[in-house]
Amino acid sequence: MVSMEQQAISFLVATLGWLCAIVSCILPVWRVTFPEDETNPDASIWEGLWYMCQVQKNSQIQCTLYDTLPAVTQDLSVTRVFMVICIIGTWLGLLLCMIGDERLKCVRNTQVEDKIMKAASVLFLGVGLLVLTSLSWVTYNTSHGFSNPLLGSKKKTETGASLYLAWASSLLLLLGGTVLCFDFRSCSDLSSTADSADEASEAKSCT
Repeated sequence: MVSMEQQAISFLVATLGWLCAIVSCILPVWRVTFPEDETNPDASIWEGLWYMCQVQKNSQIQCTLYDTLPAVTQDLSVTRVFMVICIIGTWLGLLLCMIGDERLKCVRNTQVEDKIMKAASVLFLGVGLLVLTSLSWVTYNTSHGFSNPLLGSKKKTETGASLYLAWASSLLLLLGGTVLCFDFRSCSDLSSTADSADEASEAKSCT
């Protein structure tokens, strides 16, 4: 059974990852494309998971929802599904953390508490790895200049703020699951036991 400190740290880190996932899923700044437009050279197009926004040179933003599925690139379409799974899965993991928390006393059996915490850690690690896969795909396409072909010719393509938030969410969830999965007290107990054995052997050798 992990310590209460580890449970609190994991819950806090996973909550931050969950919030980052929600914000990144809503914001439409996953990929920023600068089209070749001589009349409006400062214009840019933001691609999101749910809608696309066009930013004019006077900072006017006009957003439209994706009317049809082909309007969304394949990488963003898959990422949209994975992000929804991540948000739901993380919420379930946080709920399990609260049920298995020693301080809340929802479960009296220590073994059941341990199994609940293990299940929460598996959820955090699973959704973190799931999102990490799709984020790597989107990042690869963006870094190589791939974007929505319906946007026409472009000058360059950049990574948006939402993608950075999603990366932070994935790493935080992996960290939260790792903290909840391993009992670091046992490692410290082993090291202290080894130190005590060394001190005892040194004392015997001196006598």
